[in-house]
Amino acid sequence: MQKSEFFDALTLWFVAAIFLRTGSGSSNPAIAVMAIVATLLSYAVPLYLLGESVLLLTE
Repeated sequence: MQKSEFFDALTLWFVAAIFLRTGSGSSNPAIAVMAIVATLLSYAVPLYLLGESVLLLTE
């Protein structure tokens, strides 16, 4: 994993976290779907970064 990929994934995680804190209070169905995606990303991105770090350390 290159540094730019790491920071892109980290930025995506922060965007998802900020959206969950500020934009998920509406009853609009589109925002509800985006909140589900943001929730999934908030769990998936750290797992992805952890997995990539383990792979990098084992090389």
